[in-house]
Amino acid sequence: MNRSTRCIDREISFFTNQVCAVFPTIKVFPMSDGMLLSSGTFSHKAVSGMRCLAGVSTVALLAMVPALWSGEAFAQAAPGGTAAVQLDTLSVQGSGNGSGGGNGGGVTAANSYVVPRSMSGTKTNATLREIPQSVSVVTQKQLEDRGAENLADALAYSAGILASPQGQDGRFDQLIIRGFDQTQRGIYKDGMRLPQTSFSGFPIEPYGVERIDVLRGPTSGLFGLNDPGGLVNFITKKPTVEPLREIFSSYGSFNRKQFGFDLSGPLNPEKTILYRITGLLREGGTQVDYTPLDRIYIAPAVTFAPSADTSLTVLGNYQRDRTGDTFRAIPREYTRGSNPNKSEMRSRFLGEPGFSRFLAEHFEGGYQFSHRFDDHWTVRQNLRYAHASTDYNAIYSTGVTNPAMPNTVTREAQTWLEDYGVFTVDTQLQHDAQFGNIKNTALLGVDYSKINNKSDQYGGTSFGLLGIGPFVGPLNILNPVYGQPVAQLPRSLLSRLQQEQVGVYAQDQVKFYDRWLLSMNARYDWVTTKTDAQNPVIDTVRQMLNAVPFPNGIPTSFGANQDAQSYSGRVGLSYLFDNGLTPYVSAARSFNVLPVFLQNSTIAVVPGIGAVPLTYNITPAKPEIGETIEAGVKFQPPGQATSVLFSVFNTKKTNALFFNPSDPLQQAFYQNGEVEVKGFESEATVDLLDGLKLISSFTVLQAEVTKDNAPDGNPSAVGKRPIQVPNFTAATWLDYTIQTGMFRGLGIGGGVRYIGESFGDPQNNIRVPDYVLFDASLRYTYENWRFQVAANNITDRVYVGTCSQQVNFVGCNYGEGRRVTGSVTYRW
Repeated sequence: MNRSTRCIDREISFFTNQVCAVFPTIKVFPMSDGMLLSSGTFSHKAVSGMRCLAGVSTVALLAMVPALWSGEAFAQAAPGGTAAVQLDTLSVQGSGNGSGGGNGGGVTAANSYVVPRSMSGTKTNATLREIPQSVSVVTQKQLEDRGAENLADALAYSAGILASPQGQDGRFDQLIIRGFDQTQRGIYKDGMRLPQTSFSGFPIEPYGVERIDVLRGPTSGLFGLNDPGGLVNFITKKPTVEPLREIFSSYGSFNRKQFGFDLSGPLNPEKTILYRITGLLREGGTQVDYTPLDRIYIAPAVTFAPSADTSLTVLGNYQRDRTGDTFRAIPREYTRGSNPNKSEMRSRFLGEPGFSRFLAEHFEGGYQFSHRFDDHWTVRQNLRYAHASTDYNAIYSTGVTNPAMPNTVTREAQTWLEDYGVFTVDTQLQHDAQFGNIKNTALLGVDYSKINNKSDQYGGTSFGLLGIGPFVGPLNILNPVYGQPVAQLPRSLLSRLQQEQVGVYAQDQVKFYDRWLLSMNARYDWVTTKTDAQNPVIDTVRQMLNAVPFPNGIPTSFGANQDAQSYSGRVGLSYLFDNGLTPYVSAARSFNVLPVFLQNSTIAVVPGIGAVPLTYNITPAKPEIGETIEAGVKFQPPGQATSVLFSVFNTKKTNALFFNPSDPLQQAFYQNGEVEVKGFESEATVDLLDGLKLISSFTVLQAEVTKDNAPDGNPSAVGKRPIQVPNFTAATWLDYTIQTGMFRGLGIGGGVRYIGESFGDPQNNIRVPDYVLFDASLRYTYENWRFQVAANNITDRVYVGTCSQQVNFVGCNYGEGRRVTGSVTYRW
C-alpha cells in the first residue's frame, strides 16, 4: 500500500508538471480546416428559418429541467412500482471487457436511447458527467428505430456534427465537427484511429456497430494526431454471454435489397469462450443513374474470458463496396429553386456507364486484451491492422462550353489505384486508489501507429500543361447520350506515403469528497512523415525545357520528409451535485500532422511551349495546433435514462491548411492560416415517459478566418466564413411505442432537421441555401418479429449539399432525396 501511495504521488506530481507545461497561460487559437462557421452576423432569413426548430430544440431542453430537477417526471416505473412493459426482445450486446470504449453498457445501448458511461472521453470507464468535455452517445436502439443505413443517418441528430458536408457521397465517410473537417483524422473504431487518405478509407457499416461515442473538442491529449473539432468512436459488436440470434431482410428505394444476420453466444458450457458473427449483403442503386451502392460485410469475433479479471477478444471484418460518383458538379443554374430541371438533375449521371466505378476492399484484424491484477491495477492493450484497396475510375465535369447556357459540360477522366495500410497498437496501465475522501484514477499509456499508402494515378487535368486532353468528350446534361469512348489514360502521378507516430500519455482523475473532480491529461508525440512522388507530367515539362534549352529548376524526383513533435493535453474541473447536475470548465490543446505538402512554383511563358512551371518544389506542412476553452453544464440524474448537455466554447487553430488554387498540378496546399470558432451546443437524450423518447440538439457556430497568407494572385479570406460550414443546425426526434392494450408493440417516430446556409468558396460569394428535412419511422413488434418502415427526407425535398467554383462555372452537388426502406427482423 505504501508503494502504491508513493507511486500515485509521483504520478500526480508528473501530471501536475505536465499540465503546467501544457497550459502556462490559457489562451485561444484560431482554427482553419477550411470548415468553419458563421460570421458574427446572421441574416434575417436564416434567423426566421430557424425559429421553429430552435423553438422545438431549446424549449424541449429547457422545459425538461424543472421536472428533471425534481426527479419525478421521468421515472421508469408505472404507478404502484410496477415496471414498465419491455416491448422489444432483449438484445444483450458486448462482452463488457471495457476495451476500446465498450464498458459493459451494451445491454443499455441495445434497448435504450441513453447510456450512462463511456470510455472514449478518458480511456477509463467514466460516467458521461465526469468527462469535462462535450460528449454524447448514439445507441444501437437509436440507430434501429431511425433505420440508419450510413454515417450521415447515424449522426443526423447529434449536436455540432455535419455528417454529409458535400451532399450525397457514397465513396467514403465525411464529417465536420464544430466547424472543422474531421474526415481524415476524426473517425475511430474501438478507440483506435482509422485515418483516411486520398480516396482510401474505411467506411463504417452501422449494422456492425453497438454504439457511437461522439467527443467534441480537442482529443489529442489521449488519442494523438487530430484537429480540434473532435472525434467519432464507433464501438463494434462484441460476443455476448447470453445467446443472440437475429436475421433481417429489407427492400427500399432505388431497388435496394439487404439481408443481414447477427449471431452470438457461448461456445462452451463454462461460458468462457464466446463468439459473434455479424454479416450484411446489400445490392441496389442510388438516386444517381448507373450508380450502385453494393456491399458485402462480415465481422467475426471471439472472446476468451477465463475469469472475470481477464478478457481477450479477437476481432476481424471484411468489407467490399461497389459504388460510383454520386458526388457531381452540376451547373448551379440547374439546381436553383425555379429551374424546371432542378428535380431531374438530381439523378443525372455525368460519367460513362462502361467506365465509371468505385471499387474498394477493406480488411481489419486485431484484438482487445484486458487484465485486472487486483482492485488497483489494470492493464489493457488494443491492436489492429487495417488494409484498404481502392480502384476508382472517375469522370467529372471541368467546365461548360457556353457559360450563358451551361447545358453542355466538358469532362475529364481519371483513375486512382491505391493500396493503403494502417497499423495501430495502444497499451494502457490504470491504477485506482482511494485515500480517505479522495478517489484517484491514474492512467499511463503509449501508442504507436503507422500508415503506408501507395497511390497510382492516370489521366486527369494536369496533362493540360502539355496540351493533352481531355480524355473523354463533353456531355449535354439536358439530353445526355452515353457511350463515348474514354482514351487510354497515361500515368500522371505515382506517390508513396509513410507516416509513423509514437505517443506517450498520462492522465489523472482526482475526485474530492464525491463532489469536485479534477481531470488532467498530457501527451507528447513524435511523428515522422516521408513522401516520395514521381510526376510524369512535370518531368515531361523538365525534358521539354532542357531540349530548348531553357534554364529551369525542376528536379527529377520529389520528396518531402519531416520529423515533428509536440505536446497536447486537457485539464478540466467539474462539480458533481447529488441530483446529477454537473457544471464543468476545461482547456485543451490539439496537435496534428497531415501527410500533405506545400508547393513552390514559378510559371512563365516559354516560346514554342507555352505557360509552364520553370520551378516546382514541394515541402512538408507544419503541424496544425488548436486550443480550446470550454464550459458547460451536464445533467445526468441517478437512476434515470436522461442525458442533457449545454456547452459553450472558443477554439482557435494555427498553421491551418487550405487548398492551393495556384498549384499547376492541383494537388498541393498552402499554410499560415488561422481560424477562430465560437459556438454553443445543446443536446438532450431522454426516455421521457413509458415508451416515449426524445433526442434534441441545437448548435450555433460563429467562425471566421482570422489570418490568411493566400498565394500570389488570390484574394485573402480574412473575415470570411470557411467553406461548407453552416451557421445553425438543429434537430429533434420524438419516438413513442405503445406499451399496453391491443396495439401494444406499435411504435412511431418522427424527426425534423435544419441545416443553415453555408458557402462554397473562400470569399463567400457562392452561397449554399439552408434546408429543412423530415424523417419518420413506423414499426410493429410482435413476439420475435419486428416489422418496420423508415423514411428519410420523407417530403422528398430537393436541396443542394454544397457548391464549388470550377473553371468557368459553379458546380453543385445534391443532397439525398427521399429514401424509404421496409424491413422484417426475426429474433430468437
